[in-house]
This record gives sequence, C-alpha cells and structure tokens, in this order.
Amino acid sequence: MDYTFLKRQLRTKAVHKRSEIALDHALWCAREIVTRFNELPLKENAVVSAYWPMKTELDVRPLMHSLYDKSVTVCLPVVVAKTDPLLFRRWEPEAKLVVGPYGTEQPNEKYEAVTPDVLLLPLLAFDRQGGRLGYGGGFYDRTVRELRQKGNPVVIGVAFSDQEIDQVPLEETDEKLNFVLTENEIIKGL
Repeated sequence: MDYTFLKRQLRTKAVHKRSEIALDHALWCAREIVTRFNELPLKENAVVSAYWPMKTELDVRPLMHSLYDKSVTVCLPVVVAKTDPLLFRRWEPEAKLVVGPYGTEQPNEKYEAVTPDVLLLPLLAFDRQGGRLGYGGGFYDRTVRELRQKGNPVVIGVAFSDQEIDQVPLEETDEKLNFVLTENEIIKGL
C-alpha cells in the first residue's frame, strides 16, 4: 500500500495542530521534558543527540543545557547529503551553529564527530506503539537503521502530548521509537 497521500494529509494536520500550542505552554513543556528525561533508564556516560528546534517543535535546548551541565556529551545532527544518514557533531553552549540544508542549524566541521547512544528525534505525530511521523525526508529512518545495525541506540521521540494519534501509518523503511517523551509521560514504544 502507498501511504504517501495519507502521510501527507497527516503531516498537514499535525503541523497545524502543533502550531496552535500556546507559547507559554510550550515553554512549560520544554522544562518538563528535562524532568521526564531524567526518569529514563539510560546507561551512564551515554552520548546524547538532540536537535535544534525549528518552527514549533518542542524545544529541547533546556534539556541540552541540563545534560551539558552534568558533563554529558551532547551532539547535534548534521545533514551531509539528501540520501545519506546524518552525521553527529559535538555541541556545547558556546558552539557557533551554521545553517544547513532545509533550514537546520548544525555545528560546523570544527566540532568533533561522535556516535550517539541516545537519539532525541523531533516529530509531527506519534502513536503508543513507537510509530513516528516525521517530515518525510527519511534522514532519521536511514540514520537509526544504520546505527541499529552497528549497536543498540535508544531512540526517543520528543513531542507535545497533543501530537499523539491513534496509529501512524508505517512503511517498511520507517524505524520505530523505543520511547516517546512528552511533557506528561514517558511512553514505551519498541
């Protein structure tokens, strides 16, 4: 079955729904994510990949600062090419970010490339079975697939609780989440 049209419709609806979240609520959610993250069963000294928020994505920068302050290695994804997996470069609060493809902000080549143990992924919608609806470029799916072939990364979708839907239509190339982290709870996926 071709899910292209269905996913396109779901993306449009999800973007609209997320844009209706009030700024003060979004700021509160960003702080709550820090608390929820600390409740996750993660290995010590894990390298954590975050994301620099775009538009109305849940802001994980407070979490990035909290992790950095605890001496956790934090990194950000770097888009290398349209069909390649993402590369990850170390992040620090003083890091100068450069504009990458699709309007992303990413560390430049001055920052060391690292392999994350934990990936925080932005999303448009999620379900309770670990399904994630992204933007459709396949970057995270390719990256997660490659990392899972080499090891056992913990893949966590970060979202407002309002982004939950009954079921994300998944294709063979879609990678599932281990957890979904919202302002209210941690949802076990895989």
